[in-house]
Amino acid sequence: MIKKLLPYYLKVEVSRLKNILVDIANGNYFKFASTKNKRLKFIGGIEIIQEIKQTKTSSAKLENFKIAIERIEEIQINPNELFSFWKTVGRPSRRNGFVESRSIVNGEITPTIGGGLCQLSGLIYYAAILANLEIIERYNHSKDIYTNETRFTPLGSDATVVYGFKDLKINNNLKKPIRFSFILKKNSLTIRINSDEVLVKNTIEFITNNKNEVTTYCNEKQLTVSYYK
Repeated sequence: MIKKLLPYYLKVEVSRLKNILVDIANGNYFKFASTKNKRLKFIGGIEIIQEIKQTKTSSAKLENFKIAIERIEEIQINPNELFSFWKTVGRPSRRNGFVESRSIVNGEITPTIGGGLCQLSGLIYYAAILANLEIIERYNHSKDIYTNETRFTPLGSDATVVYGFKDLKINNNLKKPIRFSFILKKNSLTIRINSDEVLVKNTIEFITNNKNEVTTYCNEKQLTVSYYK
């Protein structure tokens, strides 16, 4: 009851504190990648090109992408280190340069500061499972708002992020440092996983049944199940 009465910004801070305590308890708090190193180049392996749908808020979405990408590309993720979307990108606020664009909130398209970043987090998630990296935390959207004609990425490859509440966390379980890099254009967004060696691209399948339940397989082994309304 008390939680329901709290202003939203206090709910965010309470949730952030809770998540920090969880990270401390499970031993992850000191594993988050923070090394700033742009030495690693893309030499082949993992690359995905994704369409950016043109809408009235596309330019704002691109601005949010630019800010987040600049911060993500700075970070080298060493073996056994964790990548956290929000620890890397920071709070999506006007003060930090983010602008208002579209997001999916409670299954509805709503304008929010930092809107559109879920496409970026989803692309990182998709690239990570192609590289068979270990996913520590990931949430799919609660509702599928696309049709087969409008879909720009396979159902089940999304990763929604909500500051203070939902994060994308990935463990570098490879034996080499990696870095995410991007090519941002008006109509497309490309992600690459950089490394000193060519990374093995695994086989990913998204199998949908008639209940909007998507099972993700990596090399024919079940990885996760995503549920949509």
